[in-house]
Amino acid sequence: MEGTLDQEFVRNLALPPRPEIVAVLFEEMSRDEPNLTRVARKISADVALAAAMLKTVNSPAFGLARKLSSVPQAIDFLGMRQVAGIATGLAIRHSLSGGAAASHARFWDTAEKTALMCATFARRLRGIPADEAYTFGLFHDCGIPVLMRRFPRYEAALARANADSAQGFYEIEQAEVGTHHGVVGYYLTRSWQLPDSFCRAVLWHHDIEVFHDASLDGRVRDFVGIIHLAEHILDQAVRDGGAEWDRFRGPVLAHFGLSDEDVGSLADAAHEALAG
Repeated sequence: MEGTLDQEFVRNLALPPRPEIVAVLFEEMSRDEPNLTRVARKISADVALAAAMLKTVNSPAFGLARKLSSVPQAIDFLGMRQVAGIATGLAIRHSLSGGAAASHARFWDTAEKTALMCATFARRLRGIPADEAYTFGLFHDCGIPVLMRRFPRYEAALARANADSAQGFYEIEQAEVGTHHGVVGYYLTRSWQLPDSFCRAVLWHHDIEVFHDASLDGRVRDFVGIIHLAEHILDQAVRDGGAEWDRFRGPVLAHFGLSDEDVGSLADAAHEALAG
């Protein structure tokens, strides 16, 4: 399942460095007693990040009973780990949002919707923290904006991959540009020292074999499964459906113990969260 992990090729893509705020969050989370004041000050110092984080935690996807108005309040109410997870995803988005083209804006709009849907589903599925689901939803396709900046023809290859139900998504990218966004995202997440299960789910999220390899960390399947649920429901809302759901439907439903009726209920909850 590894695909083509060409380190020299990926190095030439000039992957963006890990944002300082992410380094601070990881440093504090590794301590027995995190310095919550330092974390709150660091997030609050970036006005755009603080505003985006409060908008996210106050969305229906996180199901809070009351609105939070400050970063310290969010830490007190949600805890350090959840706030750090959400802030990490948002900081990563900011570091990758350099493209001014309309396609970049559409990409991040879709990523944000997907992330909110993943957080909504995580509250209804077993064992997936909402903040981790949100961050993975926002970041699972992080290799795409990197490849957009590097290869002018990449968008056309991406459109073909999205529409082709016969050929594998990664195969089309590989043939066109010599790698695929799962590989690029894997190296990016590893360079930023994100958890191994997160990195591997980024690498394999278009590879159905994750559901047949019992040696994998179950969290990899959780991440891959929840992203296919979210993308399927989002695809249904904007078009007739995505090319991959037919392949992933059975394994994803079996992994989570869901029926088609359950997916319909998840879709209703997702639409409510996005509308809010």
